[in-house]
Amino acid sequence: MKVRLFHLSLFLIVVLCVQAAVVVAQEPFSAEGIPASSDYVYRKQYDQVQEIIKLPLAERATKLEAYMKKCHKDAKILQYMEAFFSQIIQDLQKAGQSAQADALNKKMIQMFPKSDNIMAQQFQAAYKSKDYAKAIELGEQIRAKAPNDAAVLVMLAQSYIATNQTAKIAEISPKIISTIGPQKGISYVVWLADYYKGGNDPTNAIKYYDMAMGAYPNSVPEGWDANRWNAVITSNYQLRASGAWAREDFDGVIQSYTTLLSYDPKNDGAYLFIGLSYWKQQKLDMAQAAFARAVVLGGANSARARQYLEQIYKPLNSDSLDGLDAILDKAKADLGV
Repeated sequence: MKVRLFHLSLFLIVVLCVQAAVVVAQEPFSAEGIPASSDYVYRKQYDQVQEIIKLPLAERATKLEAYMKKCHKDAKILQYMEAFFSQIIQDLQKAGQSAQADALNKKMIQMFPKSDNIMAQQFQAAYKSKDYAKAIELGEQIRAKAPNDAAVLVMLAQSYIATNQTAKIAEISPKIISTIGPQKGISYVVWLADYYKGGNDPTNAIKYYDMAMGAYPNSVPEGWDANRWNAVITSNYQLRASGAWAREDFDGVIQSYTTLLSYDPKNDGAYLFIGLSYWKQQKLDMAQAAFARAVVLGGANSARARQYLEQIYKPLNSDSLDGLDAILDKAKADLGV
């Protein structure tokens, strides 16, 4: 009895294997009088593909490719072949067969040259390998179809940065900012501000410096150190002050540099130009106080500030510098230096 059961079990296993082999080996389903593009044919062919997907992992891609080549050009199943191959790639990766997965992925590029997914994979691979020329070529093609894809825009911008294509960076950066916002796109906001500053376009430079400071009014952006952020603030108010100075708007100069000092209270350059502005307005006591602060801070503007301070002080004090130390001592006390 046991022997009979064993033989019966063995027979059933053989039959099932043969049936599966027949399903896999047969031609893509078709029926006379039924269009290859019909849903009925698609369902039948889908079942056949699922049998292929159940084969041992090493056989699936080869069998599926052979099956695909036999399909009628109008077969609906062809629309989903890329997804079936992608499933095999995922299964290979899960099985730890990364080399086989990479090989199949490369083969898919030839099999599906017009696929958006394949193009995206090529783009990412080119960017990762620092093949920026290829990344730019593919990225621009993808951007034409998906102009608001933030990840594509950022990788494309970084590719242009790596190849020093400033005009393209300037063109793409505003799109990144509008897509992800100035907080997440803070590096692009500041890049644009610096770009326009270097191009002698203070209006646009100030626009983007203001945008940067508006995005982070009370804190330093994540990943930035204080010195880097202070340079952004300094550039903003220096540009404003320079414009005011050119217009002989000395109140504007004083206002801009006073605001800068609220962020950077020991900026000797700010005190220097505040002093110069008060001097232009003949507010000599206030000019002396500002120059004195620039002197005692001992920065790059200290010697120049002392020269101006003495030029004001001496005519007011019988051509003598006696008593000047008192003004400097007061400046030290005010600044805590």
